[in-house]
Amino acid sequence: MNTLRLAPRCLARPVNTLSSTPRTQLPLPNTHLLHPAAASQQVRHRSWFGWGSKKDEDLQKPSAESRSLKELLKASPKTTNNVVPQLERGGLSKSSIFGDEEAAPASGKEKAAQTLSDKEYIAIVDPTRAYAWTWPQRFEARQHHRRGRLTKKMQILQTEKSHTAKSHWIKTSVKKLAPLARQVAGMTLNDAIVQMRFSPKKASSELLGHLTDARAEAMLRRDMNPDEMYIDQAWVGRGTYEKELSHRARGRIDMLRKPYTSITVVLKEEATRKRLAKEAAEKVARKKVWVQLPNKPIPGQQQYYQW
Repeated sequence: MNTLRLAPRCLARPVNTLSSTPRTQLPLPNTHLLHPAAASQQVRHRSWFGWGSKKDEDLQKPSAESRSLKELLKASPKTTNNVVPQLERGGLSKSSIFGDEEAAPASGKEKAAQTLSDKEYIAIVDPTRAYAWTWPQRFEARQHHRRGRLTKKMQILQTEKSHTAKSHWIKTSVKKLAPLARQVAGMTLNDAIVQMRFSPKKASSELLGHLTDARAEAMLRRDMNPDEMYIDQAWVGRGTYEKELSHRARGRIDMLRKPYTSITVVLKEEATRKRLAKEAAEKVARKKVWVQLPNKPIPGQQQYYQW
């Protein structure tokens, strides 16, 4: 007769013991002493049939994440390589034939290099350098030759004021801006501002702003009187070009050149205009009266022929 046989381990454990008796607590490693990352790695580690097993020493070693910031900075190559090595000057060996010679005394140039700065040393050794500023010496030499007398230009600069102002690059051509420059040249500054304010030209608004800024600069930097200013000179300068594409028929593209132009004005006061008018009147007064037959000696007045 066939009988049912059960395994002995299944018969040894009763059914009600699973809920009554507690399970055996297995000893776990001290995970609170390790870094959370290392602890999680140790808990998740499992070995299947001996493959991938790790030693306990490898699990207990702290990883790079568990190391403190100070330790990482100490071990980093950037902090260790920043130390500048101390250079030591070498010398002659005992067996050298130059060991008994005494050090040569320093020359005049070497002594100057030890006491003077680099710029002063270069100025002494090579005074013909391009960046050596020798204008004060040259001016003093010229004044010595002139015996302290000032030139006419120096006297004018001491008594009269002037200011030169250049505008920004205006997006217009020389052909359009030059007529405005000729219009304001010779006018008083206030009259020129009024003319540009009511001018129908498109570039007049840019010139109006430039004249206003030039007046403010002259008042601030040169201490000039705005009621006595006039425009002595005005000229325009050609600038760079801006390229722009123009799409045409049949897929063709033309290249447009948008010009930029600047205008420069020279502001002076009425004192300069009065001086120029006086000099022009004196020049006319010095001019001799024109005659049909000038009073000059007639050459060749001899008693006999000279052939």
